[in-house]
Amino acid sequence: MPSKDLVPAFIQKGSEIAGGATGAALGFLAGGPVGAAVGGATGTIITLTGEVIADFVERTLSHRETVRAAGSVSLSLKKIQERIDLGSEPRDDDFFRMRIGYRPKAEDLFEAMMIKSKNQYEEHKVHFYANLFANACFDEGLSTDTVSWFMLVIDKLTFSHIETLNEFVALGSNSKWQWGHLNTIAENSHVVAAQLEELKGMRLLSLDHWGDTPIEATPIAVQFINAIGFSNPFDSQYDHVIRSNNGAANI
Repeated sequence: MPSKDLVPAFIQKGSEIAGGATGAALGFLAGGPVGAAVGGATGTIITLTGEVIADFVERTLSHRETVRAAGSVSLSLKKIQERIDLGSEPRDDDFFRMRIGYRPKAEDLFEAMMIKSKNQYEEHKVHFYANLFANACFDEGLSTDTVSWFMLVIDKLTFSHIETLNEFVALGSNSKWQWGHLNTIAENSHVVAAQLEELKGMRLLSLDHWGDTPIEATPIAVQFINAIGFSNPFDSQYDHVIRSNNGAANI
């Protein structure tokens, strides 16, 4: 087991991505949320995540991989602390419980979050992994299989894919886009048109039964966007072809 001093040093290296969340994460691991008794599910989260981090520190990582992995830790623990401070109770199913011959599901997913994050060249997606794990600690509707698949989706899709999907989640049933508009969309942006086909193939967008079938986000897509806490710190969304929501009329 590495020195306890190596764990705080590791977390602090994530400040380039996580900013002030690193301090919150260190405080959480040191004693949990202010005013909260460190026991029960909260104590379990502290122990579980601390042990996984301690093991992860022993691995050989590049500087940038360390920044991303440590950033995901800080961001997720800060979000967990914020929710507990607001009175949310961690889930009380088998998510944190030991399984005969296996680690707790939460431990598997926390390590997966760090591994997936360290490999992300689109570093804002680190925030999505962190939000997903933190939300899974409270939402029993996020099964282990669902969270694992959502991690795969984040990994498979580019940030631009997810941004396009978010446009349809925001539109909801008010979407005026139809699958018959796909060629017209391609004339404006081949990338977005290709993204729509790929998102449909993953059942994140409605299936194309007829040309006038609306292009809409599916329920699992809505759950995905909410679970990852989608945010866009860039300016690109304001020029997004889907944002006009005029169908093919004014592209």
